[in-house]
Amino acid sequence: MPSSPRSDRIEAFCLDLVLVGIGGFLGLIGTFLIPLRLAGGVEGLAAVIALVGNVAVGLLGGIGGRSTRSATLPGVSWFVVVMAINVVSRGGDVIIPGKLPVDPGVVWVGYAFLALGLIGAVIAISATQIYTRRLQEPRNTM
Repeated sequence: MPSSPRSDRIEAFCLDLVLVGIGGFLGLIGTFLIPLRLAGGVEGLAAVIALVGNVAVGLLGGIGGRSTRSATLPGVSWFVVVMAINVVSRGGDVIIPGKLPVDPGVVWVGYAFLALGLIGAVIAISATQIYTRRLQEPRNTM
């Protein structure tokens, strides 16, 4: 039984809402994981989460929703949340440090987090565009 256009719009809206929430959650969690050091002094878990998370959620949303918009929303909400958290407030608080002489590694993790998160979003958007373009190509049924 075919679904109505209204139910399709409601489903698309719900999917988009979930994707925005997941992207924002990844940005929030990743930002606070930047200074984390794993066993052995390994750092950079936040950058890995930013890349893998944005690619995975963007691809799942884009392929599931069959639209570039659904692939774009997690990356955009990730970026908005990360930037909103890092706005300098009256107290001068910034989560991602730009300069920290006692621990210069955390600065590079912060840069990698920002760069890899954006790269992950671009990968998801590009892959979704390729996927949706293939769906729209006419095929021979002979």
